[in-house]
Amino acid sequence: MSGRSKSYPSVASADYVAAIAQHVSSVCVVTTSIDGEYFGLTATAVSSVSAEPPRLLVCINKSGTTHEKILKAGRFCVNVLAEDQEKVAMVFAGMGTKSDRFSTGKWTEMQTGAPVLVGAAAAFDCIIGETIDQSSHTIVIGDVVATNRLAGADTVLYGARRFRQLRKVFAGLGSGVAEYL
Repeated sequence: MSGRSKSYPSVASADYVAAIAQHVSSVCVVTTSIDGEYFGLTATAVSSVSAEPPRLLVCINKSGTTHEKILKAGRFCVNVLAEDQEKVAMVFAGMGTKSDRFSTGKWTEMQTGAPVLVGAAAAFDCIIGETIDQSSHTIVIGDVVATNRLAGADTVLYGARRFRQLRKVFAGLGSGVAEYL
């Protein structure tokens, strides 16, 4: 019997927020451009959809300025931040002035013209393939037209309401590796 046949009340929003805060995600800056002007935001709700065709999704809050700009532009770039780019994450999350955003870090472009952060662990240049309205957010599914990656770069993470780093595990430690993990 499916769990859908019975009606269950939703958990309280505050309880959901407290629990989901424990979920650790890589930190991304999602960017776009319109008429040469750059826009961007920090996001952790980013996920791969498929490899064939290459697609990813990002959940974007409708209340932010960048939401409408991404939809209007029809293109965006997901920049997966490297560990040394925590300041970029903070600036794009609104912990600074809007004029600071693209003066923090060095920016370039790939195929679509959306801003790409130099030194990002990975970048996914996308055109919008589909959008799905979900309450306060829009799920934007991007068709990936170009990628870039910095081999060996560790990504900055966010969870438990703070930025985090991966615990380093070194290859070649011998048979004791399983005991270490």
